[in-house]
Amino acid sequence: MRYLPILLLLAAIITAPCAAAVSPNPTFAIGVFSDRTLRACTITSRSPITLADESGRQVAEIPGGAVLEVEVSDGMVTASCDRPKGSGRSPSYTLSSASPLQVRPDSGKPRSYRGQLALSVRAERLLIVDRTTLEDYLRGVLPSEIPASFAPEALRAQAIAARTYAMIAAGRHRADGYDLCDLPHCQVYLGVDGENQRTSAAVSDTAGLIVTYQHKPIDAVYHDACGGRTAGNETAWQGSNPLPYLRPVLDSDPAGAFCSLSPRAVWTRQISQARLASALVRFGVTAPISTIEAGAFDQNGRPQEYVIRGSQGEVKIKAGVLRDTVNRALGATTLPSADFTAAPNGDSFVFAGRGSGHGVGLCQWGANAMAKAGHTATQILAHYYQETTVEPISAEIAARLNHQGSG
Repeated sequence: MRYLPILLLLAAIITAPCAAAVSPNPTFAIGVFSDRTLRACTITSRSPITLADESGRQVAEIPGGAVLEVEVSDGMVTASCDRPKGSGRSPSYTLSSASPLQVRPDSGKPRSYRGQLALSVRAERLLIVDRTTLEDYLRGVLPSEIPASFAPEALRAQAIAARTYAMIAAGRHRADGYDLCDLPHCQVYLGVDGENQRTSAAVSDTAGLIVTYQHKPIDAVYHDACGGRTAGNETAWQGSNPLPYLRPVLDSDPAGAFCSLSPRAVWTRQISQARLASALVRFGVTAPISTIEAGAFDQNGRPQEYVIRGSQGEVKIKAGVLRDTVNRALGATTLPSADFTAAPNGDSFVFAGRGSGHGVGLCQWGANAMAKAGHTATQILAHYYQETTVEPISAEIAARLNHQGSG
């Protein structure tokens, strides 16, 4: 491999404005393997791999099937290959290929990505960023976020919601050198290996469509199962102001909750008082705890806050904040939702709940039931996101994304 110094860091590469006209399918920069501390990987592709500098000028070409070995050394990216034999060191590299680029990290399973891969060093670790289009990104997101076996209209509704969520979240990780991570914090993204024919069809069928409120993309949050009643955003997250399109929705009929077929429609958990008190210590909760009761409800009867009484006196905690705090301390599935009753049982509390997830916005199992009952994706989205419209990404919105996001 011939070596040519690359003068600019990754941040300069991924913030360069697009030369082409604004497109409804903008490019995103996705930090992949973002939960790993990588120092080495190998990269290969069925097609030749082009190694380019920051201006887009080709500096080397790796034959299809050849393996490029990459590692971090003394704050630089070292890349070497046997076909043709050669190596180089640079602050960053950009790789592209007509076929997906397969990355095999120094530990764990390989993943393949469409688009370009930008490699650089950050905090002595190898930073890998997939620069890919919004639509290709969604193809790698949907199968991780919703069962591919769901009804087509539910999958289309999820595709539109996920596209909208990505538009709003773009730039969240700008300080890290990319737009979005590949974890649940943004949306789970597994690249080509995560794609599924049914969810990819949903992405294609809805290409460019987003959910808007007053012609602006909404914060299209979604969750697994609401238990028959969704939550307002201000109930789920501390410091969140009520949004007009994320109001509590009654998601049931006389036959029961729309999401009743979810394996997490109802649940029970038993947690010791000592563990509960340790999880909630920042609120001043101490054992013994005498009662945990809902202190306020929304119009559909879903708890908005809980009152905890015990040796510390009385403490009020928002429903979603209570769930998040307990789950961070005791494990992510300790309290599947914030819609529950709690009864003392010796030195423990038994929680009996309904639904799974934060409960705000689109209920995926409810959407599937609505789709099976004949509702369209647009009707499903209008149910969960009130006073909203489904419309194509406008040139103005795409231009703003290209200007503000890392991609």
